[in-house]
Amino acid sequence: MSSRPVLSRPVLSRREFTLGGLLLAAGLAAGACGGPSGSPAANGTLRIGQYWPPTSLDPAKAGGESQLFLQPAYDPLIHRAADGSYQPGLATAWRYLGTGNKAFEITLRDGVTFGDGSPLTADGLKASIEHFRRSAGQAAAFLAPIDTMTPQGRLVLRLALSEPHPLLPSLFTQDFLAGYVISPAGLATPAELATRTFGAGPYVLLPAETVANDHYTYGPDPKYWNSSGRFYDKITIKVLPNENTALAALKTAQVDVVAGSYTIADGAKAAGFEVTSSPAIVMGLQLNDRAGTLCPPLADVRVRQALNHAVDRVKITTALLGEYGIPVDQPSAPGEDGYSERPFYTHDPGKARQLLAEAGLTGGFTLPVVVPSTPAFPGDLAQAIASDLQQVGVTLRITAKEPASANTALTQFPASSMGWGVLPAYFMGRGLWLRDAIGMNPFHSSDPELERLDQAAAAADAQARTALDKQIIRRVVELGWFLPVCLSPGMLFYRDTVGVDPVPGKPFPSVTAWHPAGRA
Repeated sequence: MSSRPVLSRPVLSRREFTLGGLLLAAGLAAGACGGPSGSPAANGTLRIGQYWPPTSLDPAKAGGESQLFLQPAYDPLIHRAADGSYQPGLATAWRYLGTGNKAFEITLRDGVTFGDGSPLTADGLKASIEHFRRSAGQAAAFLAPIDTMTPQGRLVLRLALSEPHPLLPSLFTQDFLAGYVISPAGLATPAELATRTFGAGPYVLLPAETVANDHYTYGPDPKYWNSSGRFYDKITIKVLPNENTALAALKTAQVDVVAGSYTIADGAKAAGFEVTSSPAIVMGLQLNDRAGTLCPPLADVRVRQALNHAVDRVKITTALLGEYGIPVDQPSAPGEDGYSERPFYTHDPGKARQLLAEAGLTGGFTLPVVVPSTPAFPGDLAQAIASDLQQVGVTLRITAKEPASANTALTQFPASSMGWGVLPAYFMGRGLWLRDAIGMNPFHSSDPELERLDQAAAAADAQARTALDKQIIRRVVELGWFLPVCLSPGMLFYRDTVGVDPVPGKPFPSVTAWHPAGRA
């Protein structure tokens, strides 16, 4: 039996960190469901869908919202299995060369052909990675340390790096899109690459049965290298307007699987469907103006720590997410190397008032924050935080903007809504807290100790990096740059005719791993 990939918590673009897709952007959390009407899993067809259309079918330009549409057609180099282990995919072997994480080698599977019939080669892999680097998509920043790529024969590619990169195996899984190898034919036709599929996965997109932004149909690739790992004759994905519509489609047997959020969980459970969840997104506020340019009190670390002590995370998480949320005071999650089981900030309004007084703010202050107007959860969470902050004399002045406007207004407000896909500390640093982070450091805050720890972790082996990741997360929390409150889950709702086989606390298995119930 082949190893099964998992549906990921992908790297988020700046837009996905901040906009209305907060609960949609973490891989499977991006999906709702749809499909043509009929009986469950009729004629070997798996009917799934999503209430957020793909931005592009070009993996180098796509985001988390496109994962469901890419996975049927693109096998990754390395499969991240449901239990979190790394298994061979299009690559049969991979390794760092020497010490310091500055040289990496990938050995490709022999005999693999793309859906268009062209062979998988080291030269083709090099061209695919170069396309990702040029496209300035989600993975581009994490591929930037690659200095040179040199084929070592037909099936081996050697990467030389300009700086340490400890997580190239992770980057080349399905979690981060860069693991999807694009055929030379696809790279030669950019317009078609955006609307068709050019991978080496178990299925190919069927253009004659597809209408962009409405429904997508995938049929078997007869050239697929691992046909025993294909469980359906056809996969259909239909874009539906919202989660409620998706749940209705599940209830009326028009679809087999719905991916969504806690908002429809009770309805799905009451209807007798399978319900499973996975911690996916850290939600809260970002205290971006750490130098106090717009809001002088935020320049004092005691003030930022006071805000963290003022918030009752357990109360808020229970009220908003019920049994499906997990209170957190750190930018990490259970199971991640940097996660600490002991809380950093207890709910202690007295301690919060003491810290504010030490900072000369016995009268409190006003903190403006911008949040996206849709979906509703970021605004609801901000209101709950505001209620707790009011108890210690801090007024949270909330401005809701249309998602695109909220994104462009990050440097106009000292604080903003927070919604991050859960990632290893190395990736989160480059998206969130290092000086030149691509995502959510709009004022380019910098901390020498944090930068030092990051550089040490990047060059360390796996064992040493685990301890350094804990120090990195602790330092981020001590600085009080963020006010995390809860982990919002990605959720799956599905009929008992479908086997998903989730592992608790791990990302869900990929759509290509789902199978008819009883057939493992």
